[in-house]
Amino acid sequence: MFEISVDVGGTFADFIVRDRQGATFTAKVPSSHENPLEPIIRGLTELAKRFDLSLEEFLELTDKFIHGTTVGINALLQGQGAKTALITTEGFRDALELRRSRLAEQWDFRVALSPVLVPRHLRIGLRERMDYLGMSIKAADRAQIKEIAGFLRQEGVESVAVCLLFACRNPEHELMFKEDLQAFSPEVFVTLSSELSSQLGEYERTTTTVLNARLSPVLSNYLQDLRSHLRDKGLQVPILIAQNNGGLTDLLQASKRAVHTLFSGPAGGVKGGWALAREQEFSELVVGDMGGTSFDVSLIRQGKMEVTPQAEIAGYPVQLPMLDIHTVGAGGGSIAWLDKGGMLRVGPHSAGANPGPACYGLGGQEPTITDAALIMGLLDGSDFLGGRMSLDKELACEAVEKKVAHPLGLSVSEAAYAIYQVALSLMSDAVYLMTVKKGYDPRSFVLAAVGGALPLFATALAERVGIQQVVVPELAPVFCAQGLHHARFQLEVLRSLYEVLGEVPILSWNQGILELQSQADQELSRLGVSADQRDYVWSADLKYSDQHHEINVAILGDATDQEVWQQLDKGFHEAHQRLYGYSQPEKSLMLVNLRLLAQEKERSLQSRLSLRAGWGNTKDLQIYEKSTTLSKTNEVHSVYLQGAFQDVKIFRWQDLGMGMRLQGPAIIIKEYTTILIDENWQAELDQVRNLIIEIGKDGR
Repeated sequence: MFEISVDVGGTFADFIVRDRQGATFTAKVPSSHENPLEPIIRGLTELAKRFDLSLEEFLELTDKFIHGTTVGINALLQGQGAKTALITTEGFRDALELRRSRLAEQWDFRVALSPVLVPRHLRIGLRERMDYLGMSIKAADRAQIKEIAGFLRQEGVESVAVCLLFACRNPEHELMFKEDLQAFSPEVFVTLSSELSSQLGEYERTTTTVLNARLSPVLSNYLQDLRSHLRDKGLQVPILIAQNNGGLTDLLQASKRAVHTLFSGPAGGVKGGWALAREQEFSELVVGDMGGTSFDVSLIRQGKMEVTPQAEIAGYPVQLPMLDIHTVGAGGGSIAWLDKGGMLRVGPHSAGANPGPACYGLGGQEPTITDAALIMGLLDGSDFLGGRMSLDKELACEAVEKKVAHPLGLSVSEAAYAIYQVALSLMSDAVYLMTVKKGYDPRSFVLAAVGGALPLFATALAERVGIQQVVVPELAPVFCAQGLHHARFQLEVLRSLYEVLGEVPILSWNQGILELQSQADQELSRLGVSADQRDYVWSADLKYSDQHHEINVAILGDATDQEVWQQLDKGFHEAHQRLYGYSQPEKSLMLVNLRLLAQEKERSLQSRLSLRAGWGNTKDLQIYEKSTTLSKTNEVHSVYLQGAFQDVKIFRWQDLGMGMRLQGPAIIIKEYTTILIDENWQAELDQVRNLIIEIGKDGR
């Protein structure tokens, strides 16, 4: 009867429940790092009350439960995780510390590197060797494995990462090590690089394996506690977990592969952007998601989500495909501070939910973006979080005065406005990075302003980067949770080839295709996806022989077709020309990886008419008639904009009718968010209650 999605972020936990008729209800509660289960139970209890049900009755009637979690990424950022050892080929245990000899800042040799996650005495070289073709040169020393098991037990190691040289070509030695180790120490969690990331790239494969080994026990404990707790409360269906690629998996896989869930929550926002672009027929969409901790940017282009073959998280490369999301520390709780040179900075550190911004009154002493917005008059302190919290303006003023205004010789209002502008600059730089620096013109995009905080910055951000249309969806404050409803089971399997394109024996190529599909089918069957509900997307990673990076090229049609080589050759050169401005068709290409994305088929998108928070069934909706009448209000508030306080009209979301137009400057107060419409912008609710804001109409 009910379908629930829960996205637990760094500051707030967002909830959406849909009933059998398609009506949608939402909740938003502060997160808790000390007890991550507590806000989940509190939010679910609040939703149950909407239906006059106890929590037990509500969960018993639940048909689907989807969860986006930040447990893994929080543990990484806070330096937490299981005590981990690394097993490498003898002579290669320092690869983790040698890195790639690349600097984050090219000319600054003093930039601090991310800590090595495994101390040297727990990095052990195994006497074995595999050549680059995957042929065993020296078998693993089984007597040494027994010695290693005793050493790990003595050291109290909880988790082991195994990354042997060229295991991506032949996992035989890694599998043998795991079998022998678990015979001696069955309680130790083991991650094999060949099972997690079967690609060339020793350092990247090693860091990915170590991250997974370090974080999986933490995530597993959390998920087991969650499952046990919700089962005791009446939940009878499996808990599904969102992954970095926007797909879903079950608790079993998520518990073993925490590194697949590092961007679990933000991936829901990208999935929601994909659905919004399809429903509204936006061909190019920038999804900007600003919550309490960060600002995330992603793109939807030609109806597709942008995917990157690997990413860097907290300074560590992760060699797994994931949705391309750029994150900066500019959320509502991001702290404003002065650097050694006296320059105003914002983030990346956040005040979190507790103690939170100074205005929360929970003991926070640092000024944040939320404090600045309250001082500027952009927030109603008596109606924060839908009236669930009150904000203390005096505490906000004290924090901004002490830490920013007085040191800079500014008034409190000027300092608050400066914090707002610095945060705006961080966000515009992030949008430029995802558009202009990739060769895309931001003027061709629409900005989806989602999350609890971005609607306060949306029109100013759009104007700064050249975007001329903004959409604030009906469910913008809980957009990541809403996007999880569109996710489906998905996995990617890969085979590392490293052969000259065209020289791979066709029988070997076809055998590889059959083996990858068999591997994917086995997992989809375990997840309960029937054969007629499966989609397969094939692609290949190629490069020029003297390049270090690859380009992923889609394989269209039958992957076993004899003409696949010509298709890949042409596709690579076209992609290289588009990305780098040149191509070299005379050069031979290296076929590095063959990839298969296997997924549950897309379900038809439900009409947005039935997905509005608390509005009941579609039969209750009024027929949409476009109005040319501007919405009127008697409520005016003094807001600090453009260096001075000015009177700005205030509207309530629930009072707006479809087709009404609002002329900026104006503020719309909505449950869980506030929308600022700057001067020269005009807003209008469409037939499904998305707020469409455009520049220039009746303005400039």
